[in-house]
Amino acid sequence: IQHELEVSTKQAIFVDSSISDTIRTCIVLGNHRAAMKVKTEFKVSEKRWYWLKVFALATIRDWEALEKFSKEKRPPIGYRPFVEACVDADEKGEALKYIPKLADLRERAEAYARIGMAKEAADAASQAKDGELLGRLKLTFAQNAAASSLFDTLRDRLSFQGVS
Repeated sequence: IQHELEVSTKQAIFVDSSISDTIRTCIVLGNHRAAMKVKTEFKVSEKRWYWLKVFALATIRDWEALEKFSKEKRPPIGYRPFVEACVDADEKGEALKYIPKLADLRERAEAYARIGMAKEAADAASQAKDGELLGRLKLTFAQNAAASSLFDTLRDRLSFQGVS
């Protein structure tokens, strides 16, 4: 398959690369049919396939294709890799499409914090009733007095309710 890919793309970049790298390269080059062929031929798991495709699409900054892929079916890897791929590419607006879909409130809080959205991070941590997380997030926004105060208020409210 790698030899065929090198002939068809006229690029000597496939032979001796891993299956994962071959799939990623196919996606980056826009050859989704070849990527699917490799996935099928080598019985690549659905989870592995999702990871590879998410990060390959982010590499080429194809945000439209990434969003479409996220909606094909519920991703077996969840939405965190979508958020990470967008954040790694410094595309906070794109990451915002996936953060609300994170089921785990702690993950959601940390994702909002990674893109600098203190209020949203505080709200998610507060909903998770996680005082320790609020304390950690407060340190993340230590230079922002308003955000720091917000985390203190929410943490105080949690401890008043008997949650630590």
